[in-house]
Amino acid sequence: RNVARNKENLPLPDAEKDFLQYLSVKYSMPTWLVDLWSRRYGFPITETMLSGLMQVHPVSLRFSTKLSASELEACCEQIRSRGAELVQNPYLPYVYQMQNGESFSALPGFEEGKYLVQDVSSALVVEMAGITQQDFVVDVCAAPGGKSILASEKAARVLSRDVSAEKTAVIEENIHRMQCNNIEVQVFDGTQCDEALLGQADVVLLDVPCSGLGIMGKKRDIKYHASSEGIAELNVLQKEIVRASAGYVKMGGILMYSTCTIHR
Repeated sequence: RNVARNKENLPLPDAEKDFLQYLSVKYSMPTWLVDLWSRRYGFPITETMLSGLMQVHPVSLRFSTKLSASELEACCEQIRSRGAELVQNPYLPYVYQMQNGESFSALPGFEEGKYLVQDVSSALVVEMAGITQQDFVVDVCAAPGGKSILASEKAARVLSRDVSAEKTAVIEENIHRMQCNNIEVQVFDGTQCDEALLGQADVVLLDVPCSGLGIMGKKRDIKYHASSEGIAELNVLQKEIVRASAGYVKMGGILMYSTCTIHR
């Protein structure tokens, strides 16, 4: 407790003698990771990223785009009445950041499918794909289903897949709660090519498994488990998924590739 109370006064490594070690200790980040980013981005940008990952990251609520403006505002007011602070995200009008609230699943509107927890960056991936009402969308690595659900609010039909029954069960739970009736869920290994889908999809979403280095601000434990060896293995897996799934895109369609990592 004494250390916690005085943490701002604890001695740090000499920045002039070893800036790498200084950043590692100051921002509680493994040295190998600081070194990786420093060589890629340089020290100033790396320190900005490290500082950002130390900040408090509010929960993001992504409201259904099926809600009218009045329904959205009424739901927000109900949530605020429970003591939560809601601030509209500057990038998308239907995403709000929530602070000081109770468990999101206990808040008004959750069980009725008016919103789900989804970061604005995840929603932007779907927005950037330019999905139209006539489109058939394939989401290859879909769990927990946030992108599939947003895509279903824009498209004619969505095929939502992931590698195990445990993952697809989570997708189905969210689909049921959000009342989506144009999504088909299947267990399928994204590293395998489904020849029946070749050339069939208007949009293919590839949110491939990654190191998650970009979301350590929310999932602090990632930095204790990540390794350079693990990143190299993920590179192989990502390429396998791209090779197997890219052919699903029809001529003139969109392949949207995304990860939640910072490292290229």
